[in-house]
Amino acid sequence: MNNLKLLFILILVIACPAVYGQSKKDVKKYNIKSVTVTATLPAGADGKEKSFVDSYQKFDKEGNMTEEVEYDKTGVFRKKTTRKYNRNNDETEKVEYDEKGAILKKTTTEYNSDNEKASEIVFEASTNTNEKTVFQYNPDGERVGEITTDIKGMLLRKVVNSYNNIGLKTEKKTYNAAGGLISTKKYTYEY
Repeated sequence: MNNLKLLFILILVIACPAVYGQSKKDVKKYNIKSVTVTATLPAGADGKEKSFVDSYQKFDKEGNMTEEVEYDKTGVFRKKTTRKYNRNNDETEKVEYDEKGAILKKTTTEYNSDNEKASEIVFEASTNTNEKTVFQYNPDGERVGEITTDIKGMLLRKVVNSYNNIGLKTEKKTYNAAGGLISTKKYTYEY
């Protein structure tokens, strides 16, 4: 019986991250300010179940997640992520912190006049590097290219996307700094 109970809880733990979060629409509709997720582990050798706070999410009045805190299975703080948004509710900044409060990664995003992602700057603390990616669009609003450079403007990689006549992505090619092809992904649709 305990094995069956353990299997059921394991399935819930795996499936729940995709299920427990509320949609942005529901968060705004019900004016949800925060969500605390509590997990319960099955009884151990001592015969007692163990409950702990798994995560905490904070929202603004538009339903945007502004803060997310994750804990380990002992309830100890693991990681915190904060987000900022522009007046169109587009994410403009995302900062990930470690358990000591040090920045792990910071992403800053800018948008063009058509509200399309124009550029993104990513700072990785582990490698102490900055990368900037500029996005290119065709007149139909399809993202046809991405150019990633280091903070000094040196090319790191380039992505070229192709689309069919109805606007579905058909191919994505990624090139290295020297222009050599790294990978090609082809998209096939069934309808």
